[in-house]
Amino acid sequence: MIAALAASVIASSAHATGRGGYAQKGAQISQQQRPQQQRPQQQRPQRAQAQVSDGAIAGIISASNQIEITLATIARKQARSREVKDFAREMLESHTQTERRLSAVLLRLRIEVQPTRMSAMLVGHSPVFANYLRKQPAKKFDQVFMATQVMTHRYALRMLDEQLIPKAEAPALKEELQRIRDEVASHLEHARTILATLEKQQGTPSEQGR
Repeated sequence: MIAALAASVIASSAHATGRGGYAQKGAQISQQQRPQQQRPQQQRPQRAQAQVSDGAIAGIISASNQIEITLATIARKQARSREVKDFAREMLESHTQTERRLSAVLLRLRIEVQPTRMSAMLVGHSPVFANYLRKQPAKKFDQVFMATQVMTHRYALRMLDEQLIPKAEAPALKEELQRIRDEVASHLEHARTILATLEKQQGTPSEQGR
């Protein structure tokens, strides 16, 4: 799933700036593989509902925060428009605060972060996103970054709604996850608005703003 997300982010960002090539091929491959990956889950819904510990949930959220912090740090240096720079600063501050709040909740509840395959894949794909952004031409960077932000926040929102919040056990952790969910939803709408503005300016609409 995370590999498909990485391919989708890069391909969608490339599409937003009128680029194709390898990135679009990666998206096509992920789309071809996705139905095969989903069939076992559809046939065996019991496995999809496997219990996930609060420590594992915290590890996934933390890894997601680290991705956003990394991307925002890059954008603060390379973005051209003031609006995108401000958004990057907002993401850096917000996800850093989220990480601190989460750590405080875990300390209070005596929950230890547990690494999982999902959190490991998120950490592993962070350099993929980062390297892709750093290589963008200055004139295309802002739109690529915002398309990436729409994708990553949309994925995080779905993950929170469908997996993490329903499976959290500790009430205090569930409450914090709901707070994070509301922040992510707000970030997503803000990112979509900025991306739509950039698309109008460049005349290159993408699927990310929908």
